[in-house]
Amino acid sequence: MTQPGASEIHVSSESTAANHAARAEHANRIVGHLLTHGTATRTELAGATGLGRTSVAGLVARMVDAGVLVEPENEGAEHHGRHGRLGLAIADRLLLTAGVAVDDAVATIAELDGTEIARYDEPVAITHDDPRPPRTALLDALAAVVDRAIAQAERDGRRIAHLTLVVQGAVVGEPALALGDATLGPEPLDVVGALRARSARLGTIEADLATPPALRTAASARAASDGVDHRDDIVLHISGDAQVSGAIIVRGAPYAGAHGLAATFGHLPIVPNGVKCECGQRGCLATVAAPGVVLAKAELEDYELTYGRRAAITELTRRIADSEDRAKWAWLDAALWIGRTLQVVVPTIDPDVVVVGGWWGPLAGDIDASFRDNRPTLGGGALDTVPRLVAGRAGDELGLAGARRQARDGLRSSLVSAVA
Repeated sequence: MTQPGASEIHVSSESTAANHAARAEHANRIVGHLLTHGTATRTELAGATGLGRTSVAGLVARMVDAGVLVEPENEGAEHHGRHGRLGLAIADRLLLTAGVAVDDAVATIAELDGTEIARYDEPVAITHDDPRPPRTALLDALAAVVDRAIAQAERDGRRIAHLTLVVQGAVVGEPALALGDATLGPEPLDVVGALRARSARLGTIEADLATPPALRTAASARAASDGVDHRDDIVLHISGDAQVSGAIIVRGAPYAGAHGLAATFGHLPIVPNGVKCECGQRGCLATVAAPGVVLAKAELEDYELTYGRRAAITELTRRIADSEDRAKWAWLDAALWIGRTLQVVVPTIDPDVVVVGGWWGPLAGDIDASFRDNRPTLGGGALDTVPRLVAGRAGDELGLAGARRQARDGLRSSLVSAVA
């Protein structure tokens, strides 16, 4: 018997890999269409995805066998073949997204297309000694809103497909830990484990989730939301609501780096001989531009202690708009250092656009002026307009809409891998 040569085996493996990649791409198109539109016939899927009807029919059969697709209307004799409507097996499930904002914990439940159907908030009291609530109180509040969201889904007879927990700091390690979180503390924290220990309901649904609970950074979630208009770009997203943070989005996909530390914008040691940061470094951007620092310079500390961080930032932005001296100079000093930090970061990653989010957004012009103040003059100043700086959308300090988009992407990848 003739044995296949090495070149034949190599060609065969390349062909198998190519077929696998093509099947995954085709399944991805089908899943993406159904996530957005709910149901479709085989004919509709062929038109929407650009695939041939034969290809769609074969792939649909494979996806039905794998339990990814169902034909809920096809039980009667009048529904069959290419006229039957197909849907995702998880189509009736919900996305649960939760996190700790500045002054409260928030949880939402939403349809798979991202449409929010319920929201739960739990304020966390602050003391007159420290505007940051204790970690235990924040985690208890998080468990409370998650339990309310799960209870609502159960009352409605719905199941949860995915749970996303949003944190302000970086997400590192396996299992994922929150690190350098100005709200939950700088030390590593297993947020999922802490929630599991406090929640009365998470344990009852966790085994039924389509994918394991995920930890996301608020920065990347906000970037996913603000970057909708920049899907084909490399985006650097910066903001300073709960803390100074940044995220990199590469053509729609968040880039976390090898250790989860990419774009930890607030902890770049930018100030020569600066004060010591709580991370242990000296001169971090956070020491001159964090919201608490700016509020203190604007003499709004007592206001924050009385009304909370969110209200204090609103008051700060009002005073800046009114050109109140202390508020204006407190902000301009922060904007100076934010711009200088961009002078380091921008040449390093070379983004198409820098999106300035949160309360910094309406003040992006001050950051832009600081950044442009020391640009290269090569080519007659040709680099002076690179990159664009634009303001992000106001509100949604946790980036819950973006986190839901990331959850959908995760579900989509999981469903595709089941058939590819």
